[in-house]
Amino acid sequence: MGMMKSLIVVADLGRMKVYRVTRDELDEAASPAFEDVADVDLVNQHSRVSDRMADKAGRFSYGPGSKAVGERHREQEQAEIQQLEGIAAAINGHTEGDEEIYFAAPKEILAKLIKTLNEGVGRRICSTLSLNLVKAPKLDLLRRFDIE
Repeated sequence: MGMMKSLIVVADLGRMKVYRVTRDELDEAASPAFEDVADVDLVNQHSRVSDRMADKAGRFSYGPGSKAVGERHREQEQAEIQQLEGIAAAINGHTEGDEEIYFAAPKEILAKLIKTLNEGVGRRICSTLSLNLVKAPKLDLLRRFDIE
């Protein structure tokens, strides 16, 4: 078999990173090679949700002409769905191939995000962590996913 390759994907609502981990199965002592595949910052690509939510009179104005709370909530949900779709598209685009995938995202979005991924990508996820590990150091990722 020789070389085992897998991907580590970490995401939150604003950012997504993909690393490729290559392990030499024949050399137990060798530590895995880590390669940066992608680092996509979606927050700075699109306008932030909070910027869109603020109206001219200020973020929390309830005067005449301000939006009802329900409407504002729907807009926020819509924005979150768009962000999830953006992240899922970025993940789909950077995980072509057949490597198994280790996947981490905050608990609030983990299941929704996996559902939004391409079926083929979702099927290759072998391990998930409901944590935001976007800023975690690489060695920490290996340890958390128990990749030796």
